[in-house]
Amino acid sequence: MPDAPYVPDFPDQGCQPVGVTGEFLRRTGNPRLVAGTHPYMDGMVDIGMSDPDLHWDGSAWQMYFHGPHAASFSSPITQMVRHATSSDALTWTLDETPSLVASSDTAAWDHTNTETPTVIENPAAPPDRRFVMLYSGANGMFPGYSFPGYAIGVAFSADGKTFTRLPASESPHAKDGLVLTARDVYQTEGVVADPEIALVGGTFHLWFSSFSCDGTSCATVRVYGVAHATSTDAIHWNVAEAPVRSLLRASADLTTGGGQPSVVYDDVHCRWELWQTADQAHDTDAQPIVFNNMAGVWHATSMDGTTWSINYNGTRDLAWMQSAPGEHLGLLTGVDVAAMGRARYMMYGAFDDQNVPSGFFLPDRSQQGYEPGVMTLDLATRDAP
Repeated sequence: MPDAPYVPDFPDQGCQPVGVTGEFLRRTGNPRLVAGTHPYMDGMVDIGMSDPDLHWDGSAWQMYFHGPHAASFSSPITQMVRHATSSDALTWTLDETPSLVASSDTAAWDHTNTETPTVIENPAAPPDRRFVMLYSGANGMFPGYSFPGYAIGVAFSADGKTFTRLPASESPHAKDGLVLTARDVYQTEGVVADPEIALVGGTFHLWFSSFSCDGTSCATVRVYGVAHATSTDAIHWNVAEAPVRSLLRASADLTTGGGQPSVVYDDVHCRWELWQTADQAHDTDAQPIVFNNMAGVWHATSMDGTTWSINYNGTRDLAWMQSAPGEHLGLLTGVDVAAMGRARYMMYGAFDDQNVPSGFFLPDRSQQGYEPGVMTLDLATRDAP
């Protein structure tokens, strides 16, 4: 950690002072989207909605999300990333064609899981690679643990709607799409997931959840926290810091980090903002549903994207509110924050017991079974009209 706060080099590059910022407030109209309620032309439904990635493109809102697709809640599912647009972040139009579908090759690294999208437009790229999507993929569970063995892949698009994986011939791992693994980051077994991409000054910045372990059956956790990497092509990544120590609860303990990062670069104020989950034991015990829950998200700031300020003794930018529409049963881990001028728009996942489609259930904490419930996507804003 530096001995003093970061001070930009003189002369001033035109950065404006940040000024007073408000707090995130939930918006009327939540939930914005409810799983299982959109009538696709193929007769199927999204049995879940999670991992939103939100952007304002200057004229409309663009959102990508994980939407496992099936004929019914109890039917076999196809993992996929979907795309939706909106003029007001209230009413959404969902594309019929998915943006990216899990590989049908049973041997593919991303056959069982294709999720947590992050998308950015690169105006300098060739037309067929104008839009870049990083995503988490897996093929089965991580040995000895209760989560998939995630790695990170990349896909490209000309229109920002349908994406094609990087061909194996260009992949550092000679596999379609695959660009980053835990071994690339930590030289040992582990998981990298939940990518968040930013493009600043021609450099791609990637923040992601990371976990590494060693010992018999990989039982000893070495690292748990958000890591940072950079790239000039979104394919070959150089690890900047893993994990980012200034985002840990205790910089000397590499297992005290968080995950599911969301990042905004504010070029007017030359400031980075980052949101992440960082719950401790029992923080989510009051939530009725137990499935990748979070208590809320913490906010960090940085003047260089490297050293961050975060106050774990303060309050979260968003914390579960049982009375709030769309989240009566709990919060689903991870949020995404987008900028529109000085305003910030936060889309987040939650669990609800209202307007539950027939046959939809969620794992229940108190009954150690299941109860009727549904995943939702909800909106909170800061300094927005």
